[in-house]
Formats: sequence, structure tokens, C-alpha cells
Amino acid sequence: MMSLDEMLPYVILGVLVTGLVIVQSRRILTLLMGIPILVALACGIINSVGLLAIGVFWGLCELYWCNPSTKEWLNALRLTLLVGFALAFANHLIPGFQNLRVFTDLHLSASSSPFTMYLNFDKTIAAMILALSSGLFLKQTSPFGKKSLAEVLKISLLCVALLIPLAVLSGYVAFDPKYPETSWLWAFNNLIFVCFAEEVIFRGIIQKHLMQVAQRYQVSSFVPILVTSILFGTLLLGHLHGGVVYITFATISGLFYGYAYHITNRLEAAILVHFIVNLTHFLLFSYPMAATMAATLAASFAK
Repeated sequence: MMSLDEMLPYVILGVLVTGLVIVQSRRILTLLMGIPILVALACGIINSVGLLAIGVFWGLCELYWCNPSTKEWLNALRLTLLVGFALAFANHLIPGFQNLRVFTDLHLSASSSPFTMYLNFDKTIAAMILALSSGLFLKQTSPFGKKSLAEVLKISLLCVALLIPLAVLSGYVAFDPKYPETSWLWAFNNLIFVCFAEEVIFRGIIQKHLMQVAQRYQVSSFVPILVTSILFGTLLLGHLHGGVVYITFATISGLFYGYAYHITNRLEAAILVHFIVNLTHFLLFSYPMAATMAATLAASFAK
């Protein structure tokens, strides 16, 4: 049973993520950012090393977006460094964080493989800093209305219609409808700490900058969407545990998330498509994969 002290930093961070999408004041959001960091420090989620890493990363982000260099190569170098730093946070390679483990070897059904789930403070706080420093949500001009929501539903349906049959035919998942009592916690984690963070890094930062380069050189917009999807499929170390099949599925799904962002010009669209696809997998199919597939992967890794 998780204690209030353990959950408090994540609840505050979740509220702040929601506020980032709603509140249109960078000053207010910057002030509020200190709250989850200080609470996490007090609760032992981060230590002095993690606090230093957050400070350095935040400083680099402010330097890049608030004080750009007149030298294009230097800006490109700074951006590459920032993306590398963000990916290190996302892959939990930065020391100083003690992320909360909420599930350990949990079986959601007889046909599902066991899975362990963490609430990842490091990954999400890095995405928050990226979004705030870049003004990612503040600078969006297209409204997120009925038209954007319709695009989200359409793209989600197309993504599910393509991926699920492939996943079933490959043996990666099996039809397994369920509604576990832990669904609310999984949904909270997946929307706030997985989909939000990954879409900020990959679509909001990487794809957006690649799109600017593509426009400058009059390259098809499909190219940055494709490149970002390949990076999404291969640069998150968690995808490696699913093997080549999962990496392929993640890459394909990334095309739909990237297209949702491109067609609506709203990052919320990519986040929602990502979440709907994941939620469909969680509720209707063996999660995270079929037990037989997990056994096959374990045997291949053991060789």
C-alpha cells in the first residue's frame, strides 16, 4: 500500500502537468515548478545529485531558448545536448532519483505476462522543464476544439485498426478484455508520466525542430515524422525489453502520433492518440504482452 508521502510528489506533479496545458502564464508555471521538486526532495524521491541534475538541465534549456546564439552550429549543438540530456532522464540514466515502484510482477490476467510499473519523476520533470522553457504549450495558436478531437479519434482508430491485428497475428498479444481494479492508477501513470513526457520529448521537441529543418530545405513533412518515429522506437530503452517486434510496433505507432501533432498543430492531440492506443491495449488485450511471447523473449535473452 502506497503512503501519502510517497504519492504526494506525483500527485502535485500530475496537477502541474495539467496546469501546463491550461494556464497561459510562464511566470506562474515557473514558480509552481518548484513545489513538486521540493516536495520530492523532502520525500526522498530525489536527492542532492538529482536536484543538481535538474538545475543543470533547466539552465541549459533556458540558455538555449532565452539566449540563442547567432551561430547556427552552436544552437544545433546545444539542442543536441538538450535532447541527449532529456533522453537520459527518460531512460533513467541520471543518478539521484528514487522513482516509486507501484506494481511488482503484477499479472493482470492468466494470459498476460507479469509487469512492474514505476511512477517516473525524472522523466516527467525533464519533460516539464522542456515544455516550459520552450513555451511548447504557450506558443500553440491553433485551438484544440471539436475538429482536433475528431482528428484524435480518427487517427486513434486507424492506429488501433492497423496495429492490433498485426500484434495478434504475431502472437505478441491475445484478445483479453478486462478491467482490473488498478486501472485508475495505470491510466494516471500512462497519461501523465508516460504519454505526456514522451510526446513532449519526441514530437514537441525532436519532430518540431526536424520539421523546421525540412521546411527550410523544402523536404516532405513525412520525413521528420518518420525519422522521429524511428528514434521513438529505438531510443527508449524500455522498448528493448519487448524485442524487435515491439520496437517495430512502437515505430509504426509513432507515425500516427507524429501525424496527429502535424495535422492539428496541438501536442495534446499526439498525447491523446498515444494514450487511447495504450488504453485499448491495456483493457482489451493481454498486457504488456502475451505470457507465451514473454517466455519466448526471456529464452532468447538468456542465450
